[in-house]
Amino acid sequence: MKTSFFSGLVAICLASSFVGRAQADVDSTVLARYSYPIFALYGQQQFTGTAFFYRSGDTTFLVSNYHAIKGMSPLKQSITFNADTLYLKYPVKNSEETKLLSIDVSDDVTGETEIFSMVDRIDLLKIPLLLPEDAEVHFINDLIDPAYFDAVPEEVIVFGFPTQEGAVPAFYSRQQRLAGNVNLRGFADYDASLRVNFPNSSDSARAILGGTSRYYYFIKPYAAQGYSGAPVLGRFRTAEHQTVYRFVGVIFAGQPLTRQTWAIKGEVAWQYLKGML
Repeated sequence: MKTSFFSGLVAICLASSFVGRAQADVDSTVLARYSYPIFALYGQQQFTGTAFFYRSGDTTFLVSNYHAIKGMSPLKQSITFNADTLYLKYPVKNSEETKLLSIDVSDDVTGETEIFSMVDRIDLLKIPLLLPEDAEVHFINDLIDPAYFDAVPEEVIVFGFPTQEGAVPAFYSRQQRLAGNVNLRGFADYDASLRVNFPNSSDSARAILGGTSRYYYFIKPYAAQGYSGAPVLGRFRTAEHQTVYRFVGVIFAGQPLTRQTWAIKGEVAWQYLKGML
């Protein structure tokens, strides 16, 4: 039976599409392993965030936003919650099971809670941690390559643990995938929104906020609460046309006026992780 050129082309396109989707699924499964849910309990409230692991020599660090661990918002410069214990949900080796690990984050261990603005420093905190022997975790070191810090990825992918509105069971978590792009006009869009929504804001005040571009950048779309502290992974294409994923930052907070998301720059986060910031 003869096959027309058109039908052959369609078959090739369909097959390529299927392979592309299958590869994307494999990539997502692998990359999702770098994000872990964390919880802080305060009164009747549960605060959920995302964390990742970084290794320096023989020391393992759990890393997330300062506000997700200590409860101090650098946006509002106020303390939202105060909890001495952080809970980490980790996967157990060679099983589908997860366990909870309680982590002492009291002032004696992590220092007195500081009040600071995002203008002055980044919203990150790393905690040295002894992992249980049965914990299966992946270290973000695998995806750090300084050669990609100044490059714009084709796509950014974030795996986090946003929670649904209303009451949720204790230590509830469901990982979700957020895909989007770096918004190169992010700060221009933010400045324009400030002019519209806060017409009395001064040029100097907006310039101060714009100056945070030395630490942060914007991605779209908007990331819901629960993504805070999640590593941002960029998809790049090598000179050999191979797809690679690299660490390009950490989610900080959603910006509701412009429906975009602040992220800490990958290079800045890496400097902090190395103890240089």
